[in-house]
Amino acid sequence: MSTIEKLREVILKLRKKNITADKLTPEARFLQDLDFDSQDLTEMLVLVEDAFKVSLELSEVKDLPTIAAAVAFLDKKLAK
Repeated sequence: MSTIEKLREVILKLRKKNITADKLTPEARFLQDLDFDSQDLTEMLVLVEDAFKVSLELSEVKDLPTIAAAVAFLDKKLAK
């Protein structure tokens, strides 16, 4: 499974009532398009850590604007 597919699963799990899979494009912005708030970002961080088996700091990811940016960040983190 690719990074973007796995991240989409995490987001759908987190926001299953409010987001449909068709909204989860690489260009989708967490704050503007997906209506994430700081609590959503924190919850997503925990789910991403579990799904990808990585350790992340909120300061590392809070400014990632889009799904594509998050995927690029995760790919870099996983390559280490």
